[in-house]
Parts: sequence; C-alpha cells; structure tokens
Amino acid sequence: MKISEKSLLTPAEAAKLLHVAPTTIRHWAQIGRLPFVTTPGGHRRFDKNDILSLMSLPEADIKESFAILIIEDDKEFADMLAQFLAALFPRARMKIAYNPFDAGDLLNTFKPDLVMLDLMMVGINGFSICHRIKSTPTTAHITVIAMTGALTGDNASRIVELGAETCFAKPLNFELLAETITQFITQKNTPVGVTL
Repeated sequence: MKISEKSLLTPAEAAKLLHVAPTTIRHWAQIGRLPFVTTPGGHRRFDKNDILSLMSLPEADIKESFAILIIEDDKEFADMLAQFLAALFPRARMKIAYNPFDAGDLLNTFKPDLVMLDLMMVGINGFSICHRIKSTPTTAHITVIAMTGALTGDNASRIVELGAETCFAKPLNFELLAETITQFITQKNTPVGVTL
C-alpha cells in the first residue's frame, strides 16, 4: 500500500503530535512500536494515520498510568533524573524518595511499576532495599533498575541476583536508560507515551 507523501511526518512532527520527545519516537521505531518508511536519503518518516491511531485510544486506556519511583539521596541528581524521565514519558506518574523512610512508605502507598534505585545512600544501601522489594509479595512484581557511582562487576552481579533488572553506572548513559525503560514498558503492553 502506497502512503501519500502528504501524510508522512518527520520524527519531530510525530513527537509534537504525541507530546513526547523525538528520542522517544526514534526508540519506538527501533523496537518496532511505531511503523515507519525510509526516504531515499535515509530519513525515517511516519504515517500520520499511525500517529492518529495512537492518539485515539479509548479514554479508559488513557487514564491508566505508569508509575516510576526514584530512590536517591542526592537531591540534585534525583531531580535531574526526574526531569529527564518526565520529558521522555510525559504521562508517567513520578515520585522521588530522598531517604529510606520515604522509600518504604512510597513503595506501599504510591505502588510504582518501576523503581530507579541508587545503590549507595547514607544510612542504608540499595541492596537492602532491592532485597526487601523482591522478597515482599506485594512489591515483588516491581521492576528495579539500579544505579551507582561505584559500579563494579561484583556490585552489578549482586544486585541482579537480588532481582534488579540491570545496573547503570553514574554518570548515566541516558540514551541507553531511555531504551531500557521503553523496552520494559513495551513488554508490559503499556502504550508508551500515550497512556503514561
């Protein structure tokens, strides 16, 4: 089926319509979430009808929300990470726990789908929190992505053994982080960026 040239959108135009970042559009294309055609010059173009179909999900689906909890005692870093994730997933619900007490409270009241967990915090380490999340029936389903400024093979192996999805070194590779989270959400069958 031939697509009319007029119905083709650039990644920036598609991103604007869906209220997401252009990097999100590129990730969706890479993982097969959003169909595209390639121009003779090698640029991706998106059919406006595919974009419109994402925008016209039932209201009940749009109210469904994906929740991210950041557990990080470095306030400046946590706030910056929250801004990055909010730009990438504008409909996501997001909370930050700057200390272990708030983390424990929010794990039960906020009910996150994904936890971004710092491994080295004052007063408690992320290994204990990850173990608690994964060994408690009401929170065991939560996906944990760990992050640390002191990444070693031992740290990475230990946190993954405790149930974390993966462990990122700080400073974070934001492109890889975005791809990882996008893949996780897609696997959960949540329409990324539309129902978030």
